[in-house]
Amino acid sequence: MQLVVDNLTKSFGINTIFKDVSFMIDKGEKIGLVGVNGSGKSTLLRCLLQNGYADGGSVRFEAGTRVGYVEQGFGNIGDGSLWQFMMNSCPEVPELRARLQRLEEQSAGLSGDELDKVLEEYASVTRRYEYLDGYNYETRIKIVLNGLGFTEDVWQKPAQNFSGGQKTRILLAAALVKSPDFLILDEPTNHLDIRMTEWLEKYLQDFKGGLLIVSHDRKFLDNVATRILEMEGGHLQSFKGNYTKYLAQKEIQTATLEAAYAAQQDYIAKTEAYIRRFKAGIKSKMARGRQSQLDRLERIDAPVHNEEFELKLPPAPESAERVLILENLSVGYKDNLLVQDINLVLRRGEKAALLGPNGSGKSTLLKTILGEIAPLSGKAQTGNRVKVGYFSQSYERLDEKQTILDNFLTEYGMDDGHARSLLGGMLFHGDDVFKEIGTLSGGQKARLVLLKLVLDGANFLILDEPTNHLDILARETLEAALEAFDGTLLVVSHDRYFIGEIADRVWEIENHTLQDYKGDYEYYLAEKEKRKLAAPATKAEPVKKAVKEEKAPEAKTSPQGKKAKAQKRYSPEELAKQLQKVELSIREQEAMLGVLEKQMADPANHVDLNHSKQLADEHAAMQAEIDRLMLRWEELMQAQEELDNADEN
Repeated sequence: MQLVVDNLTKSFGINTIFKDVSFMIDKGEKIGLVGVNGSGKSTLLRCLLQNGYADGGSVRFEAGTRVGYVEQGFGNIGDGSLWQFMMNSCPEVPELRARLQRLEEQSAGLSGDELDKVLEEYASVTRRYEYLDGYNYETRIKIVLNGLGFTEDVWQKPAQNFSGGQKTRILLAAALVKSPDFLILDEPTNHLDIRMTEWLEKYLQDFKGGLLIVSHDRKFLDNVATRILEMEGGHLQSFKGNYTKYLAQKEIQTATLEAAYAAQQDYIAKTEAYIRRFKAGIKSKMARGRQSQLDRLERIDAPVHNEEFELKLPPAPESAERVLILENLSVGYKDNLLVQDINLVLRRGEKAALLGPNGSGKSTLLKTILGEIAPLSGKAQTGNRVKVGYFSQSYERLDEKQTILDNFLTEYGMDDGHARSLLGGMLFHGDDVFKEIGTLSGGQKARLVLLKLVLDGANFLILDEPTNHLDILARETLEAALEAFDGTLLVVSHDRYFIGEIADRVWEIENHTLQDYKGDYEYYLAEKEKRKLAAPATKAEPVKKAVKEEKAPEAKTSPQGKKAKAQKRYSPEELAKQLQKVELSIREQEAMLGVLEKQMADPANHVDLNHSKQLADEHAAMQAEIDRLMLRWEELMQAQEELDNADEN
């Protein structure tokens, strides 16, 4: 076992976070740790990593195990460049390189026993260096950086100048590059777009060590986890399989536990009634016996019911059929065009998900629609009687210095009682309402903004990453509310499970254009795959056609022979026709080569070495075909010239 945890306990004051937590993780196991916000998941991780942090119990890693850890948020990552930070992410590699170089220099002037001693040390250092895969260290850094969205043009940028979300990704990249034996990740998909998340999934699927992941990303847990640990009510339970299998097991377990608990409570109530009735009468001996049975009874804990917030969007007021109209719209900034030539209409009742890589322009498009940013060209307008409700991932509607209660009293002018009732439904009870908004967690702020959407009574909701910082239970509540909402919805999200539940249309920003998929997320995936499969066939078709219709020039043919053959085989009309075909094939091949070279210039296409090699092979084959066609074109042009000369003579 790589990790053995035995009877771990942690409390803060009189509040017990968890007790008697025990589990084991073997090499190669991939464990998902789930639970509502505040259940103690991050506290458990800290107990695993920090000696003496737990109040009781023990944590034992297998001797020699190298542990990699990425927590939520980010710390100081130094003043050097991104590349320098990554090169130093595993300090042992450069240290071993320096040692190997020194030993090589020492061995040059030694002989006999002294040389043997140096060579023995050199062999020992080399074994460690190979174990850390030091020879491929730079290659591994490039693969991880590209996979997490850091293209080569930013590698020399100071690491400290990146945004908060980018710094979190940098720390994740550093943990992966270390190639640890055991990896602990706390919400690793935060700040990752869908492409990055899918890349991370594949990386972790291939990871050979033990893995413990805290995540609220259900699709991610489905694709990576082989076992689920659930933190609930201060206890930890283990379930075999991925997240979907855990849900099925949990449902059966909950139903069984509730039935057993209800039956035991009924038995206790009847027994206590019997004891009260007969404790002083003729049956007192029997009553005492019943009391002894009751005292020995092992009580079943009441099933845990996590408190859920209430979110019910009001009926959407009537609006025009065309809720959002985008005409010849291009968005971005003065020197940075992000998306161009958008022509789309979102109709009443439609629920569209807006997808695309980080930095592709999703939030910019939303701000352009909202009128916060002027379009570069074209227009974005809403229809008649459309009232917009906006959820910003930066929670701009919340004044950080106000208390929760004051913020709602100021914005909506309601009385204290009504405000407290509404806030209680969003899990802000008692003195919670007097907390300053700036002190709240991301999940708590998200609940406040969602409550404002309810109070706004909008018929067109624009949501920018609404599931960020929400636990799984909260995401399910939000999904249910949006599914029941009878208005129009445009949502930006990287949560594939969430998109699959609520979207009936998908817009995707790709190569500065907006692609429209008129179907749900499953339809979008299927359509993308169909287009991907169709693209190579379209590219290959002109090549096959050219090969079929054009024969390679014959070898060792003299100019006189070529002239005779051209005059014999082609009439002027036929020669002109052949030239036209070859020229068309050359243009087609050159156009496809240009597309391929753009793909090869994208570092993301070199994350997978097999895919990179496939692109290189395709490029070589395409270039060879162009060369062959050019030779054929020159032959035909020469034949044309010779025919022209023959006509003049």
